[in-house]
Amino acid sequence: MKKVLLSIPLVLLLFAACRKTNNPTVYDLGIDIQSSFDQDNVQLYIDNQPLLNTRVSSSHLLGLATSISTANTDGNHTIKIVINGNTVKIESFTQSSDLYIGVNYNRSTKAISLTYSKHGFMYY
Repeated sequence: MKKVLLSIPLVLLLFAACRKTNNPTVYDLGIDIQSSFDQDNVQLYIDNQPLLNTRVSSSHLLGLATSISTANTDGNHTIKIVINGNTVKIESFTQSSDLYIGVNYNRSTKAISLTYSKHGFMYY
């Protein structure tokens, strides 16, 4: 009887240790400002938190203007990009692993496009 009474708290402790915690998982989020930028002011926000506010120009050789990296939790998020104060793109995305986002700009149509990848972009 003593063994049974002693084993109950041990089993309860084991279940408590194995339960899932509510802490979110943190992943890498990389954002590359890629092609067609020429002295453009770029503002970038993740979940309304500013990550970038600078003037950029793309390298014609690499197709890259600048790159930023941050930590981000798993779940649903929003990215907002503002170019030269008047071209805006807002898009939702879900992050469940490391994620890399490429931002491109079409100067003639003033359109912003995003490319999502689970692997970092390579530039040669």
